[in-house]
Amino acid sequence: MKKTLSRGLAGALCVGLMIGSCVSVGAEGETADNLGKILFLQTHNNNSFMSYMGEVFVKLAEEKGFEVDHLTADSDEGKQLSQIEQGISSGEYVGIICDCTGEGVTQGFKEAKEAGLYVMTLHEGVEDNTYVDCIVACSLAETGYEAISLEVEELGDNFNLAIVNGSEGHGATVAIRKGYDKALEEYPDINVVFDGAGNWNAEDAMALTETWFSSGEKIDGIVCMNDGMATGVRQVMRDNGVLGTIPIYSNDCEENTLQAIEAGEQSGSFDMNAEAQCTAALDAMANLIAGEKIEEKEIYVDPLLVTKDNLEEYRASHSDNY
Repeated sequence: MKKTLSRGLAGALCVGLMIGSCVSVGAEGETADNLGKILFLQTHNNNSFMSYMGEVFVKLAEEKGFEVDHLTADSDEGKQLSQIEQGISSGEYVGIICDCTGEGVTQGFKEAKEAGLYVMTLHEGVEDNTYVDCIVACSLAETGYEAISLEVEELGDNFNLAIVNGSEGHGATVAIRKGYDKALEEYPDINVVFDGAGNWNAEDAMALTETWFSSGEKIDGIVCMNDGMATGVRQVMRDNGVLGTIPIYSNDCEENTLQAIEAGEQSGSFDMNAEAQCTAALDAMANLIAGEKIEEKEIYVDPLLVTKDNLEEYRASHSDNY
């Protein structure tokens, strides 16, 4: 069963663990009942959204009465698995909340469950959820579907579309692609003229789209799976004199993309609603610790679409963050 949470824009170790960067909070100065100590593992914190999510999670955890150790894995699946295994062996934790680097961490989830810990995934999950008590994420598929639907609103339902995917086989790539494919089934007259992998970074996206624009094939609209790749695509569009004339949507609401939206160089970007994700995950963990039944194993929060129309409001709501 799945549950979807919608949040409006305006409303919305170190001891024994030496792998990755670490932040520990909650042991002093708590204002809420102590719910126990949890281990929060993030894939990485090398972009503003992931850094923001880490900060929000730690802050909300402390407010809700958790002690929390926060580690990042530098996108290294083996490192994250080791973090899980060291967390288990420390005996310090009642639960693990993991933003997953890949499917290999499921072995760690199995070991955690066997040791009596609660296991949850947050933001990036896994396919095999046998040993996962609760899944919390933003609906990446929804961002893909909405991105193409917004292109249709602007261009009609018969146009040439270019798609810049993330890394092949990556969980987020698969999820967003499901949304793209759903929209393409709904609008069969859209002609996908280019479809390739930008591998989540500007350099690869630039190299990819340079060949597309040099081919002479007309491109009416572009969707990118993240802002990093969109940054590279915008540079190629600038070089080809079409920046601001072709609608482009992406994910993450990085500052340079927000600046591009403000300048009319990009149509919009989707924020993965970090606060809503973290709140839902911590509330679910609190319920598990209290022995309460979780109504839904899968909880999905809605993304936030940022365009020129609500950019000022979005920036005000994130003024202390990113």
